[in-house]
Amino acid sequence: MNIELILLIALPALTAVIMYFSKYFKQRLRNFFAITGAGIELYLIFSLFVVNYEAVKKSDFFLQYTIGYQNTPFVINFAMDNLSLLFSLIVTGAVFLIVIFSTQYIRDKEHRYFALFFLVLAAIQGSILTADLFTLYLFIETITIFTTPLISFKKTEETTRAAMQYLFYGITGGIFFFISMILIYFKLGTLKMAAVAESFSLISAPMQLTIIIFFLLALIIKLGIFPIHFWLPRAHSACPAPISALLSGVLLKVYLYIFMRLFWTMISFDFLVNLHLNAFVLDLALVSSLIGHIFALQADNLKKMLAYSSIGHIGMILAVLMLNTEAAFYGGLLHIIAHLLMKSGLFLSSGYLLQRTLSHHIDDLKGIGHKNRLVFIAFITICLGTIGMPPLIGFVSKWYVLLAFLKARHFFGAFVVGAGSIIALIYYLRYISQAYETVKSESLSLKEEFFSLREIFNSTNIMKTVIYIFTLLVIFFGLSYQLFELPVNTAIFELLNPQKYIELVLGG
Repeated sequence: MNIELILLIALPALTAVIMYFSKYFKQRLRNFFAITGAGIELYLIFSLFVVNYEAVKKSDFFLQYTIGYQNTPFVINFAMDNLSLLFSLIVTGAVFLIVIFSTQYIRDKEHRYFALFFLVLAAIQGSILTADLFTLYLFIETITIFTTPLISFKKTEETTRAAMQYLFYGITGGIFFFISMILIYFKLGTLKMAAVAESFSLISAPMQLTIIIFFLLALIIKLGIFPIHFWLPRAHSACPAPISALLSGVLLKVYLYIFMRLFWTMISFDFLVNLHLNAFVLDLALVSSLIGHIFALQADNLKKMLAYSSIGHIGMILAVLMLNTEAAFYGGLLHIIAHLLMKSGLFLSSGYLLQRTLSHHIDDLKGIGHKNRLVFIAFITICLGTIGMPPLIGFVSKWYVLLAFLKARHFFGAFVVGAGSIIALIYYLRYISQAYETVKSESLSLKEEFFSLREIFNSTNIMKTVIYIFTLLVIFFGLSYQLFELPVNTAIFELLNPQKYIELVLGG
């Protein structure tokens, strides 16, 4: 039994309780508890990686914790292999930086904000670590419930409408997931994913098709894949910048992880092939990617543009994963990491820049590039990464995605990758050119901005520092992407060899 798995879920939940009562604390103490809570979480997951490095390297890493009796259908079972370790590590790292940014960005009802934020983090970790369907369903519904008030945190008509729409589609996706879960239970008498994996072939083909279709519907909604995508830009643009970073940068990657865990570990990918669903999902994801970029091109709201761009990238990632090759997994996982860094950085930097504008509309961004030059340079740098400009991490990951499509001789996929980059270049240039239009405004020179960074613990500079860290990571990992080869390759091993995970979970 590995208690660390429970701690990864329990620590954010405990921090959420502390943060709820932190309304009685001074601001500095509240911020200290928030950063400490996220920091301990990051330390715990990083220490698991370091301590078990040799096992990770040999693809022998596995931890498990079970609550309840093994033979009961509703046993709570948590497990961590190389795939879940990779996702837990990158998610926790991004969340830590988002929390630091939030301590200076959120200035109203901070105790409520952080309580909800850490409850979402606990549910995210639970979704990554759980090894049974019932607990997974509870966690993804918990994510929906607690992110809804974060979306409507500003309490305006726009945010309330976006939150209600997010809640409706989130619950709808959850209902589809629940239907598949119930059908599996009635047919197999178990909800443990490893046990389902061993017995799924015993289910009749029509019922297999029904179960898979409802799972696909649930995750297509959660991922914002066309044609059920319109809720995503409204929700991701309406909330505060750190929550936009959490939703687009982090949460969409969690749903991609769930997709992989369901359709490679629990339900063999061969079932999708036999039922002729793999090609359909691949083509739908590519169409969604292209449509996402096209809608981003016509968007006149900066945050909506970034949200539509996320639809483009998530569609591309899902499509390349559906190729089901080692090259596709490498490109897909690498771009998951790249997009997590880039989109988190873009939403945080745009949130900082938009503090001084009348609205998020492109017309109100005139001259903003002169007011915060270093932050805007960071914004441009990350934009170049999402376009696929070398030597940034976005270029490396897109390159491997493109190679995967070419090796599979899927030329439409390769076309979408290239077309998406060209369209992205155009819509980013729209905003960059507008931001650099000359207006009469007070602005610091680059030299003055560099010197202002000496006051590093100034609230404004803390937010800037987080933005610069994301920017430097985008540059650094572009030059040193080989650092991800070990965790990515071992995660690919788990995807290609699901029987190992199944046997270890069933072995207790």
